[in-house]
Amino acid sequence: MRLAVAARKPGTQTRSRALDQSVMRAFSILEAVARAPAPVRLSDVAQNLALQKSTVHRLLRTLMALGYVDQEPVTDRYRPTLKAWEIGMGAVSQHPVRRAAAPFMADLHAATAETVSLTVLSGDDVLFLDKLVSPRPMRFSTGPGSRVPAPLAAGGQAILAHAPDAAAIVERVAARLLNRRDFDAAAFMDELEAIRRRGYAMSRPESDVVAIAAPIMSRDGRAAGALTISGPASRLDEPQLAKTAEALLLATARLAETVGQI
Repeated sequence: MRLAVAARKPGTQTRSRALDQSVMRAFSILEAVARAPAPVRLSDVAQNLALQKSTVHRLLRTLMALGYVDQEPVTDRYRPTLKAWEIGMGAVSQHPVRRAAAPFMADLHAATAETVSLTVLSGDDVLFLDKLVSPRPMRFSTGPGSRVPAPLAAGGQAILAHAPDAAAIVERVAARLLNRRDFDAAAFMDELEAIRRRGYAMSRPESDVVAIAAPIMSRDGRAAGALTISGPASRLDEPQLAKTAEALLLATARLAETVGQI
């Protein structure tokens, strides 16, 4: 028995493609507004995204009507609303690795009394999903939602050590960091091999801060994320670092078993 197929009306495919393009542009505009360090002008958004001002204006009005963007009454600049933040926090709270990591982070936090962070790879950056801050003075941490180029964070290094596209990521990040003479892409690739052998990454003491990170391995041999313990070098000396590394490796090994079941 043959099923009758309704004839596609003229222009349906064109409208479908236009709708998809419109959605993509709207999200690009929302991301541009949300990631800007300060409220932005319509002309800046249009120029950065290579879009017509009329298109950007129309989509910004739509985003305002939906409650995702506000316009400052005095400057006419655009800024994101907390509605976008609420959706982002909902995604964070439902992230499977974050849910699986929570009890292991709590155990590490109790055992070390230092700041414990969870990071995942997002493009060429690491995204901080969660953190438990040290109750002790002189604590250092990056808050949830923050992004850092993956090679510049201990958690990112631990993840990249098991990423098949690590070389491409490092090359792109190196192009972004041309003004940083201390970043050597070739030397960094050698360091990734050392991290794979050692099982964890450790940041160089900068501003008296030390961070040690271990990957959360998934079934496919990649790192689903990383747990990082950070604190002042005065507390995380060599003997304490050895104990911390042992506890961290044990926690991430157990966490990997849970992640493998997700």
